[in-house]
Amino acid sequence: MQNKAKIGVLFCGGCNCYYDRETFYKKIQKELSDECEFLYYKENEHYNLVMMVNGCQSECLIEHEYGSPKLLINNKNFEKAGELIRYKLRNMPDWCK
Repeated sequence: MQNKAKIGVLFCGGCNCYYDRETFYKKIQKELSDECEFLYYKENEHYNLVMMVNGCQSECLIEHEYGSPKLLINNKNFEKAGELIRYKLRNMPDWCK
């Protein structure tokens, strides 16, 4: 059995959302349930990937250093999130695995 990738998830404040982030999150959890474990991000935890879920393109979550590879999800790419997550996980540096 393959180990699931550990994904730390952060949400923006939701001040200017162009899509339903809650519906998106439930859908991506279901779509990747065999491959990924989605956890709310906690400082000082190790994640294979940190997924930042922004409701718009302001990228308010990008300013912080998270210590893991990052993936920014916003209103322009949320529909391709599964594909983007798989790509990032396949191409991550060894120190992240």
